[in-house]
Amino acid sequence: MKILSGKRAGNFGEATILAFQEAGKSDMSPEVASLFTSVMDTDKLYAEAERSINTAIHNRYGRSATWYGKEWFIPLPQPRYDALPVPRMTFAVQGHLVAPITVETADNSYRATLVGPISKSEKLTLPISFLQAILDDDLAQFEIVGKDGKYTGWSVPGLRETLHLPNSFIAAVSTVLRLKSVGAWLMDFGSEGEAVAPLVVGSLLGLQFRGVTAPLPIGKQPFQREIVVDTLTGMFGSARAAEMFEKWAPYLKSSMTNEEAVSFILKETGRGN
Repeated sequence: MKILSGKRAGNFGEATILAFQEAGKSDMSPEVASLFTSVMDTDKLYAEAERSINTAIHNRYGRSATWYGKEWFIPLPQPRYDALPVPRMTFAVQGHLVAPITVETADNSYRATLVGPISKSEKLTLPISFLQAILDDDLAQFEIVGKDGKYTGWSVPGLRETLHLPNSFIAAVSTVLRLKSVGAWLMDFGSEGEAVAPLVVGSLLGLQFRGVTAPLPIGKQPFQREIVVDTLTGMFGSARAAEMFEKWAPYLKSSMTNEEAVSFILKETGRGN
């Protein structure tokens, strides 16, 4: 935890700017922080912040020093794009503590601001199909499989696990995307957002044409590496399955289905090559 002299932040916005600067993310817009506040467990963070501040203050000013002041928790989201198992964005959300405080010792008092990461980062997944549904105001196409006061669980085709998202996050993203395009929104995330923007926008454009041609039945679709490897893993274990796939992948035809690819690999392996 870094201790800066003086009180450096008077509100959440100033605290966000300071946290981003200290984390080396000055190219990120402070506006993105408010979208991800619901991802953090603030009750847990307050207890951890108390311990971190006490340790830092006692190390700097002595065991008898006391302090009082404000604590803000600033989420710093780092986006990335993944194509498998379904196109999606994932955000690693690292919480940062910004605490402008007054420290009192037996002889004097000091103003200081503590800044630094706190707790482990949280992961948030946003499938591109779900993002498109937010844009279309059509989340009803996804089945709700669980809901409480803070989170909703959704069943998204292609995802093996239930998608859990904070209700306030969905509402906030919906509001932002009424005011700006997805590409412009991703620019708010700085260089990392700029890197994923072409991939995300390209995936969204692909979804626009999903109804132009009828999709192939599942059994006729071209093979996917992860499905073939999963099938082989059930037979031979993960290490052997990966070895078999890598050996015969160059000989697989792009038109093969998952079943045909598995059969080909088993056949060639059985020949002892």
